[in-house]
Amino acid sequence: MLNRNDIIKVEITDLNHEGLGIARCDGKVIFVQGGVTGDIAEVKIIKCAKSYYVARIENTEKASPYRAKPACPYFKRCGGCVYQHITPEYENLLKKKRVENEFRRFGIENVNVEEIVSGEMQGYRNKLQCPVSGNGEVGFYARMTHEIVPIKKCILQHRLMNPVSDFVFGYIAENPIKGLRHLYFRCGVGTGEIMVCFVSETENPSDFSELTKIMTEKLPQVKSVVLNVNGSKGNVILGEKNIVMHGTGYIEDILCGNRFRISPLSFYQVNHEITEKLYMAAAEFAELKPSDKLFDMYCGIGTIGLCVNAVTPVSKLTGTEIVSQAVKDAKINAKINGVSSADFICCDAGDTAPEGYDVIICDPPRKGLGEEAVAAVAGAAPKRIVYISCSPDTLARDCVKFISLGYKIVRVKAFNMFPRTGHVETVVLFSKR
Repeated sequence: MLNRNDIIKVEITDLNHEGLGIARCDGKVIFVQGGVTGDIAEVKIIKCAKSYYVARIENTEKASPYRAKPACPYFKRCGGCVYQHITPEYENLLKKKRVENEFRRFGIENVNVEEIVSGEMQGYRNKLQCPVSGNGEVGFYARMTHEIVPIKKCILQHRLMNPVSDFVFGYIAENPIKGLRHLYFRCGVGTGEIMVCFVSETENPSDFSELTKIMTEKLPQVKSVVLNVNGSKGNVILGEKNIVMHGTGYIEDILCGNRFRISPLSFYQVNHEITEKLYMAAAEFAELKPSDKLFDMYCGIGTIGLCVNAVTPVSKLTGTEIVSQAVKDAKINAKINGVSSADFICCDAGDTAPEGYDVIICDPPRKGLGEEAVAAVAGAAPKRIVYISCSPDTLARDCVKFISLGYKIVRVKAFNMFPRTGHVETVVLFSKR
């Protein structure tokens, strides 16, 4: 039995998706902060729970071959990244293995997860959300807390946003704005357009007028400035009300050769490079024919359905999405890209019975489809289902249900959509047995 402050020598045998090294002692798991598979180290116990310990490294006797020097100076405190201390090759291996392990954990054997698709490990994020303190400090939350770690720049953010975030961070530091909760930036990688969104507790446009004026005069790439009002408590960053301070209230981007309008509340994948590869894989999995009808669940602003349809135009494309502004954008995006066969409906995906469609594409949030939505999709009896997931555990859970309802897994492909974090995106193709 170990006690707090005990120091023991361990070998790190694995690394989990939270970036914690795994060791064992007395039949219990030890989660080692900063540990990497292959490390042999002296660790100090800092927490004793009923079934596990938490420790930190005091002295490394032998360093892992997978260990790398973190490129980010804020890594030890910031809660954003978990894999800055390992090589990119090992990160990709871990993420592929995680997908495989979740399938096995849910009793699905003999699934071949294809080689993971990866790209740039830095400078890939087209979206940046930063909490702001009352004295104008901008940063990210420390791991497992609401303490703000002040930063000057996130190495994951796309280079197009750097001059804008530099200016805004500097202005806010010198001129704190009462009620400002978050700063939210978006960029169109294909267009160079930037959106800046101020998230405030109160509806106070005049407090942001000077900053908006100076910023847009100095930085013409800022095409849209929006004040988002969120006075509610809790962890939800954006409120429902937007006030346009400059521009049109949206930006545009080019993805897979298609042009898309993006509003503040609309979902849009954060990694432009990997999103294009993922959508082309979805098109390949779908195997569409011109006579087919395509149903896109959780369609957002229509990106997946319209990109897949651009590869093989179908006779009918229908998308469903619960966010009304996203549905409005999706309808506009269909017109922008000359797609007259598309229809987008504002509703909860779980309330939809997508009958009469040849292929159904699902891209649910992290909680997955769930039993009712899986039953609705399988009950519609499409020839193929393409399931895109950002959560391997809810994906594997839903796969079990699809299998029980008469579908088989044909292909599984993983994508490192979120390098240096613990998240991984996966695409699964089902066909009827």
